[in-house]
Amino acid sequence: MKDLWKNPFVRFIFIFTVLLVSWFALYKNLYHLFPGDIEHKVSLILARHANFFTELFGYSTTIELTRDLVITKLTDFGPTHGTWIGEPCNGIKVMGLFGIFILAFPGKWKHKLWFIPAGFIIIHLANAIRVSALTIIEAKWPEYLDFNHNVTFQILIYGIIFLMWYIWVQKFSEINLKTTHASQ
Repeated sequence: MKDLWKNPFVRFIFIFTVLLVSWFALYKNLYHLFPGDIEHKVSLILARHANFFTELFGYSTTIELTRDLVITKLTDFGPTHGTWIGEPCNGIKVMGLFGIFILAFPGKWKHKLWFIPAGFIIIHLANAIRVSALTIIEAKWPEYLDFNHNVTFQILIYGIIFLMWYIWVQKFSEINLKTTHASQ
């Protein structure tokens, strides 16, 4: 059993699984302990940042708050239902997933301590740009909203996360895959 634990892949899978189960349990309970509070605040921050990007493109924006959602809208396009931001679109869950991967994968703590927050910022900014684009699409071309929300931007956000994981594994982890493959 001790030899099995020395295998970095086995150790990663075990640590990743324990952290992931713990994260999802905590995540679910946070919403029960503080219903709407954390989610609403994060969604509102995301909406403000998304509107910043939208306004860079020359559009006027507004934010509406409901009990469960934060809605960002363009004000120069008549009545629209806007882009609704709530769980899981606010990015909390994928940030946790990203951070857990980095925590579980071998690497120096001095790199983890800056790489995880940097990854959270990148994920948040990418998500804000995504919400901005969805807000414009919803107002101007609503027939393309579902496809872009469910396909295009999912691929982009997860692609960015996978790219950051790849950078971690190649540049900062204690397992150098290039030398591992070269020696085989």
